[in-house]
Amino acid sequence: MDKTLAKLERYLRRQGPAVLLFSGGMDSSLLLTVAARALGARLTALTLAGPHIVPGELAGAWHLARRLGVRHLIREIDPLVLPDFRNNTPQRCYACKRAVIQAGWQVARGQGARVLWDGTNLDDLSDFRPGLQAARELGVTSPLLDTGLGKAAIRRLSRELGLPVRPPQSCLATRFPHYTLLSRDALARVGQGEAWLRQRGFSWVRLRLEGDAVRLELAAEEWAAFLAPEVQGPFTALAARLGLGRFYLDRRG
Repeated sequence: MDKTLAKLERYLRRQGPAVLLFSGGMDSSLLLTVAARALGARLTALTLAGPHIVPGELAGAWHLARRLGVRHLIREIDPLVLPDFRNNTPQRCYACKRAVIQAGWQVARGQGARVLWDGTNLDDLSDFRPGLQAARELGVTSPLLDTGLGKAAIRRLSRELGLPVRPPQSCLATRFPHYTLLSRDALARVGQGEAWLRQRGFSWVRLRLEGDAVRLELAAEEWAAFLAPEVQGPFTALAARLGLGRFYLDRRG
């Protein structure tokens, strides 16, 4: 067994029983896979679904937990009731993460778990992530961070374990400028536009609203596929139906 993987498994085994805040992204998927082997029935995965979640993430989380035989709880959360989230202030992520963690601890107490885990990793420390402050304040444990795993190691281990290696996703609220009033409808429209492109094989997709325009971000190597008439034409029509207005392709990637 890979030494890094063995180190992570030993760490997890010492900490259980545990509840994992499981988004279905690459980081938490690796953690779930290793923890399932380390803890077995002492592990519970918790996915909190809401209008801010990228379409497809919940289904991916459900399928992986089922494949691994992990107890998987799905709970609804509505961050739009939080003023900082609804008004998309710079504290949006902090407020949302606190609500998620509080819900997680409630589940953990009900499951008799001693710890609440998340998928924070070493590279997250180099980015602006207000949610990390909430995690520290509320006693969340980050096994990937504590064992020194960054994105490169997580991708390598994911490949070795047969897990999908895909670009990171982020909350749909990140597609809007700060201080834009968010709504279920606005989040859903952006999510639908991105989902249409992902269903056609585009890997990195972001639709970012900028005033009356939308900036479309795609991987540079996929521009040509998007500009093909059979893709660009239908997408332009879809964007109009969704009320996204005019859009432009961000060639900076």
